[in-house]
Amino acid sequence: MNVQEPSSRRTPPSVCSVILVAALIGCHAAAETFRLEAGPASRVQALIDDVVSEGDEIVLEAGDHLVETVIDLGGRAITLRGETDRLGLPTARLVGAGSTGVLSCRSGETATTRIETLDVVGGDIDLGAGLLIVDSSPALFGVRFIGNVASVFGGGVGIFGSKSNPHFEDCDFIDNRAELVGGGCLNGTDASPIYRDCFWSGNSVGLYGRGMYNQVDATPALVGCEVDGCCDVVPPQSFIDEGENVIDPYCGGCRADFNCYGGVGSADLGLLLGAWGSTDPVYDLNGDGVVGGSDIGALVAQWGPCS
Repeated sequence: MNVQEPSSRRTPPSVCSVILVAALIGCHAAAETFRLEAGPASRVQALIDDVVSEGDEIVLEAGDHLVETVIDLGGRAITLRGETDRLGLPTARLVGAGSTGVLSCRSGETATTRIETLDVVGGDIDLGAGLLIVDSSPALFGVRFIGNVASVFGGGVGIFGSKSNPHFEDCDFIDNRAELVGGGCLNGTDASPIYRDCFWSGNSVGLYGRGMYNQVDATPALVGCEVDGCCDVVPPQSFIDEGENVIDPYCGGCRADFNCYGGVGSADLGLLLGAWGSTDPVYDLNGDGVVGGSDIGALVAQWGPCS
């Protein structure tokens, strides 16, 4: 009786090829982290343009990263974040180093583009000096916009376009300025950003909207936010109030400045007349429960610029 030796099992070449390709794909798909020490922020743009893949992360180490040309996220589904201290506060700063904005999202970014735990400081440009968003919806967490200046709109952040619904969470807008409107941020027509647990303080403007200015048909939603100061959101009731906000819509010494444009005038009178006979507490200046002639008297008594 002939006994045959068992043949050695060999994986067919085609199967080996499939396994090898799958392994290569798996390696390429694994997210990578790129760390940058303080210095020129042009290295950030170089990574965005030529190196990173979707899901990758760029980490900025503690210190100042000098921005001489605005950093454009380029539609990349990546995370740009800074190091933090033991309390979770940013220790890395993107610092504008001339007449430039700091960050921009203008390529259809979605929530997969994340900006986290950074100080954005010293931007100086016409629109959105700290961050310019156009028809894009990035997600920001723990970002502080400090001391940015726009010669037109949106000192800290300028948001434009109906496709823009970015998400801001635990973000601060401090000491920014716009020479026209929207010192802290400008929400453009049809934009619908979400602000959650955000804070505004010390922002300034040439005209109005120190903390926030909302153009016609902008629909920002605020929840758990605080605005330090009165009449800093213009128009005062131009956002979706989702609760737990601390926002003083009017200044006590200028209660009749219904539109918060810095003084009491014909526009405010027109708003009051439009509410004539109603019980709307916004226009019931004397608190008698109905909008009427005595409220006109109270408005006239405050006529002129607000202090």
